[in-house]
Amino acid sequence: MRSALPLPMSRLARLAYAGVILTCACLVSLFHERPKAWAVDKVPVAFWAWRTQSPDQADIQAAVARADAQVLFLRAGQIDYQDGKLRRIRPLAGSLPTCIKLHLVYNTTREVLEQLEAIDSNALAAEIAQSFREDSERARRDGAEVRGLQLDIDFPTRLLPRYERTLSAIRPNLQPGTELSITGLPTWMDSPALNAVLQNCDFWVPQFYGGEIPTRSDQMVPISSPESITYFVNKARHIDKPFYAGLAAYSVALLYNSSGSLISLRGDMNPALIISDPNLELINQHSFAAAERRYAFRARADGVTDGLNMRAGDVLVIDLPSSETLRTAAGIVRKLAGRKLMGICVFRLPAKDDPAALNIEQVTEALNDRDSHPAIYVLLKQQEQIKNKHLLTFEITNFGTASPISGSMKVDLIVPPGSFEAMQPQSGVSIEPLCAAHGPQPCSERRADLLRLTINFLAPGQSLTTTLVLNRALPQTTTVSVAMQTETERSYSTQHKIFTEPGVK
Repeated sequence: MRSALPLPMSRLARLAYAGVILTCACLVSLFHERPKAWAVDKVPVAFWAWRTQSPDQADIQAAVARADAQVLFLRAGQIDYQDGKLRRIRPLAGSLPTCIKLHLVYNTTREVLEQLEAIDSNALAAEIAQSFREDSERARRDGAEVRGLQLDIDFPTRLLPRYERTLSAIRPNLQPGTELSITGLPTWMDSPALNAVLQNCDFWVPQFYGGEIPTRSDQMVPISSPESITYFVNKARHIDKPFYAGLAAYSVALLYNSSGSLISLRGDMNPALIISDPNLELINQHSFAAAERRYAFRARADGVTDGLNMRAGDVLVIDLPSSETLRTAAGIVRKLAGRKLMGICVFRLPAKDDPAALNIEQVTEALNDRDSHPAIYVLLKQQEQIKNKHLLTFEITNFGTASPISGSMKVDLIVPPGSFEAMQPQSGVSIEPLCAAHGPQPCSERRADLLRLTINFLAPGQSLTTTLVLNRALPQTTTVSVAMQTETERSYSTQHKIFTEPGVK
C-alpha cells in the first residue's frame, strides 16, 4: 500500500507560516544583536556611600565636580529582628548631603536574613516604609533632595518570591514620584523568579562583583573579573529592566585560620597598614586580570593589625583593585549594557579618610577611560640642628593614580660621603647605605654617598614621612631618583634635583 502524499499548503497557510518564521527570526536577532556602545561622556555616574556617618560635604562636592556624579545611594540604616520584632537600627549619623540626588538605602542584619522565611513580608515592608518616611522628613529639614528608596537585602535565590511580596507591599506606602529600586546579586541572574521581583521596581542595581567569596586561603578569586562582568552585563541587558551597573572600587581583606578556613571578611582595612606590618610575612602575591592584585601574609605571632585580631599562623589576604580594574569594568559596561543602562554606580564613594577605596582621582581617570599613571613627589625639609646632628624630614607622596607593586618602590638620595648617621622611619620604610660610584653597591655607612629607601606600599593620595639624621648639612640642592613597578606591571623611573627647604622651628 502506498503512503499518502502530503496535501499542498494553501497560500494563506504559507503566508502565515512565513510570518511566524520571520517573527521568530526578528526576536532571535533582537535578543542577540550587538548593542550600540555608549560614549565615555554619555554614561551618568552614581556612587554608593556605605558608612554609619553621613559623607563629608567636601567628598560629595569632589564627586560632583570631578566625576560629574548625579546620584548618591546613601545607606540610611539597617532593619533588625530581635525577640520576634522588627526595628530599624544604626541610623545614619549627621546631616544628609545636599547638592546631589539621594536614594536612601536600607539593608538588614544577619538575624533578619536567617529568619526571612518566618518574618511576615508585610511587617518587613511596613518597618522599611516607616523608616523611609522618617528619614525623608529629616532630609527635608536638612535641605536634601530624596528621590527614592532602595533595598539592599541579600535574599537567597530560592526566596525571591518573598522579596517580590515585600516590594509589592512597600509600593503603596510611597509618595507618588518616589522611585523604588533594589540591589541585585549575581546569583539571581539565572532565576525565573527575578522578573517578578523587578516588576515592582522602577530600576535595579545589579552588582557585577563579589559573586564568589573564597572560603579557603588557597582559592584565587578576584573581586571582579572581565569575564564575569561580561557575563553578567549581558544577562542584565537581556532582562530588559532599566539598571545602573554596580562596579567595585574598594579592597577586601580576608582572614583565614592556620588550616586555611575563612574566619572573617572586611572591606574597610587600610592596605598600607597590612603590607607594612612587620608581624605579617608575605607568603604569596598574585596578579589577576586588569591589574587587580592579591597579597597573602602569614602572622608570625599573635597580634592586631588595623583593629583585626590574629593568631600566629593565621593568613591575611588583601585583594587590591586599581584604577585599571575599574577602567576595564566600565569599558565592558559601556560596550555591552545597551539601551536600558541608566549609568554606572561605583561602590563606594571616595572619601579622604577611607584608604580601602580608590580615591576620586583614580575613579575619575578610570571612568574617563584614561591610563593610570604614577607621580611621586619628594620633599626634603631641614629641621633644627641638635648637637651637630642635622635632622631632615623626608616626605614621599603619591600624587598619581597608580600604586606600586609591594616592595618595588626605591627612592635614592645623594648625600655627602659618610654623612649618614641614622633614620627614624615610619613603618613600611627601610633604608640601605650605598656607594654610587660602582653600580651603586652596598657599602658601609662611613663610605656611603647614596641612601636607598625601599617603600613597602604607597597608594595614590598617600604620603610617608621619615627622619634622616646626618652628621653634616646637605647642599642646598641634591639629586633624588625614584623607581617602581606599577600594578599594571609597567616600569616607572625619574630623577631630578630637589631643594632642601628650611624647616619650621
